[in-house]
Amino acid sequence: VHGGKKKLHIYKKKAEQAQAIKDNSIFTWGASEPARELAIPVSRASGVYLYGLDGKQYFDLSSQAMCANLGHSVPDIIKQAVQDQMSDVCYVYGDLYTTEIRARLSALLADLFPGDLNSFLFASGGSEANEAAIRMARKFTGRHKIMSRYRSYHGGTTNALAMTGDSRRWPVDSSVTGFIKIMDPYPFHFKWDEKDEMVGIQRCLDALHDQILFEGPNTIAAIVLESITGTNGWLVPPALFMQGVRSLCDQYGIILICDEVMTGFGRTGKMFGFEHFEG
Repeated sequence: VHGGKKKLHIYKKKAEQAQAIKDNSIFTWGASEPARELAIPVSRASGVYLYGLDGKQYFDLSSQAMCANLGHSVPDIIKQAVQDQMSDVCYVYGDLYTTEIRARLSALLADLFPGDLNSFLFASGGSEANEAAIRMARKFTGRHKIMSRYRSYHGGTTNALAMTGDSRRWPVDSSVTGFIKIMDPYPFHFKWDEKDEMVGIQRCLDALHDQILFEGPNTIAAIVLESITGTNGWLVPPALFMQGVRSLCDQYGIILICDEVMTGFGRTGKMFGFEHFEG
């Protein structure tokens, strides 16, 4: 009897949750109704696992779009630190006030980043970070165009989505300007060279060089690359390609922006994905 009551309680809870999701929640990147049908109602998480309302265990292979790459169990010391900070100062407007924790984090990041990357703007998410990068590149160079790869994803806000290469950008293509797409070293339906990969990569770089010249180097603010392509195929670009893009940017005064939203902070074996490519 007790088991029957528990199952009935779970059934009612799932039904109530499903009804609330159906009536009041919108999903992204497509029609909401199919997404609602596929979405799993989750009650808790631990380590690398999520648990449904019925207790069924799910292995979280996506790490929640790489946002929970350390797992779902938060150590007590982290919980205590969050609670202590909320008790001391839970929020300040960053342009009017600063705090010890912001200063300490900025100094720590300066130690972690290579070279002269030593100043940091804190964003709420990847899209906002890329929006800021676009604006900074345009302001610094006085140029407007942003080049990015077709097989890329850079965020869901207007400019970040226009910078994205895959089909999710199509709805905003007519509403923003200045975003130019470049070909990837690994295209879908052809190879840059059938026999020698390095020759092919150089041809890809030559095509990019031509495109820069045709677009006008003095109109291009930045080239934006995912250090390792994420949602468009987990493609590791050849070192020659990354080094070649770096060289072209240096030659024409173009800023190279590496989107590390999915690859940064140890996700690829190095602290940052671009560190896999010397030069």
